[in-house]
Amino acid sequence: MRSQLLILLSTMLFAFGLTNCQPRATGDSENNAQDTIATEVGPQPDFTIVLGERVGLIDLNTATEAAVLNAYGDQAQKDSIYLGEGIFEPGVILFKRTKNQVELYWDPTMGIHQPGYVAIYGKDGQTDWKTPNDITIGTSLEEVERLNGKPFEFYGFGWDFGGYVNNWKGGQLENQGLGLRFESAEGAETPMELLGEVIISSDDASVRQTKATVNKMTFSSSRRSPIAMMQGGWRSTTDEGYEIIIEGDQMRHYNNQRLTYTVTIEPDPGCQSEACAITGTAPEGFCFIEKDEFDAQCNLIITADLTTLEYTAIGAAGGSLVFERVD
Repeated sequence: MRSQLLILLSTMLFAFGLTNCQPRATGDSENNAQDTIATEVGPQPDFTIVLGERVGLIDLNTATEAAVLNAYGDQAQKDSIYLGEGIFEPGVILFKRTKNQVELYWDPTMGIHQPGYVAIYGKDGQTDWKTPNDITIGTSLEEVERLNGKPFEFYGFGWDFGGYVNNWKGGQLENQGLGLRFESAEGAETPMELLGEVIISSDDASVRQTKATVNKMTFSSSRRSPIAMMQGGWRSTTDEGYEIIIEGDQMRHYNNQRLTYTVTIEPDPGCQSEACAITGTAPEGFCFIEKDEFDAQCNLIITADLTTLEYTAIGAAGGSLVFERVD
């Protein structure tokens, strides 16, 4: 259930796209980034959002939990974050119980150097947070459609993931690290066909009568870790008997439905580990390391999306491994 939830969250945050998987800053550059975030706190909170890059003082590409706590001081606290479907995970809350509350969660399967979930709900339909193009809590569905430049799709109302945009349909808001959830106006009529686990187009005539507005904004890095998208079951496209299942940091390999071995996987942005330099030169991109008791295998991710997983085992003979999702 948890892995399926993470896949759905990733889908809503990135609107069906894994974008620009680039190595994160390391070494001195990372320490400098944390020093900078820690020294920029001033008497007036910064409510500026740069899509794909930062939310206030939160660097979406490199911010650790410790850096955020240090940056916001008394305005930040560790707390339980609701992810949906009855699942709570440890995280951080900023400006708690105010219109500017922010919730952050670091998914351990994606590493600690990049928030996996940054959300703003507002209070009583208001917040000081807004995007450069003025999307904020309370922005109308029609205005968001105008800014996107074309209709988009979102889930039907009335359930945990109701109202979330799941496809910007190639519009201006695609691949911006922006996720939105809509709710119908209080007292507005919501037709039955708009309720539940259905996909709705924003230009559907029946949607207009709901007077829907934004009631939640989520933000993610433009250099997203692909590990969340890898969660679930996969079958080889060249050998139907070979399957893998990835749950959290565990990866199980099967041949003809029989478990052959299990490894622990670790994300390696930038392919920095020694295992990735086995050929003398580390590859460029995003890698993950398969570890067992005796060995560590570096794999370079080529594709990781809703339907396809492809990666190359560094130093191993043969070409890349390609899988299709089966769960």
